[in-house]
Amino acid sequence: MNTKKQTFVVALATATDLSKQYSRAETSINRRPSIIQKLMLSILFISLCAFQASAQSSEDYNKVEFYGGFSHNRVQPNTETFTAFGSTLAPCSSEATEVLGENYQTSFCQRRGFNGFDTSITYNFNRYLGIKGNVTGHYKSDRFVDTFGPETVTLNTRDRVHNFLVGVQVKDNHKAARFKPFAHALFGAARYNFRGVNTSDNPDNNYTLRSNVTSFAMKLGGGIDVRVNRRIDIRLIGLDYNPVFTRDYDITGAPYSLTQQSKTAHNFTIGFGITFH
Repeated sequence: MNTKKQTFVVALATATDLSKQYSRAETSINRRPSIIQKLMLSILFISLCAFQASAQSSEDYNKVEFYGGFSHNRVQPNTETFTAFGSTLAPCSSEATEVLGENYQTSFCQRRGFNGFDTSITYNFNRYLGIKGNVTGHYKSDRFVDTFGPETVTLNTRDRVHNFLVGVQVKDNHKAARFKPFAHALFGAARYNFRGVNTSDNPDNNYTLRSNVTSFAMKLGGGIDVRVNRRIDIRLIGLDYNPVFTRDYDITGAPYSLTQQSKTAHNFTIGFGITFH
């Protein structure tokens, strides 16, 4: 019994001492936050900030954009040589003048301006990077009149160039951004179509020329958009280098065989339009 009483007294004294220590600790906690409390509050604050940043990264940039606008293309001739009447000629040579005519020859030797459209859709993976699909079309109609001795020949031409490209775009897509410069690198195919109606004083020289060729193409460049409102940006300018690696092709419809040996056309485009989000 004495041993049990002693054990009880020791336990009671220990409990009383712990109670006093707890009361002092509780009083201290009420006066100021403990280190653990500060740590927990810090972790909670950091978590809330991280959550807010995550929400901004997924909600505060435009995920999809559509663009449509006017485009002007400075198209370089793509003919290296051509074969006609069994002879291979450089298009800008004096020998070629006798075959092509002085006026029509200029279309093989000088850049020409094509007008058309530029349209694209971009899906943005994050605020700065997206994948872009781009379709452009540029068109040119011309009339060339040349004299070959007593014969006057008129050639009405229609040229069409369509690009079908895909690639990456880098741009600040934040919804609140005012000025949005961008750059892109696009790759795909260019489809070239030509039609020429040849009319002459000599009925035997009335015919229609046709050619079609699809070649690898690229588009490297960029521009700048300016925010109008939450849904619309104005593209002030877009500038691109648009090389087309033209393949050799035949021109049909002439009363003689006509084949073109091609070269890369180093084209340049400029345009403007509207971007929708």
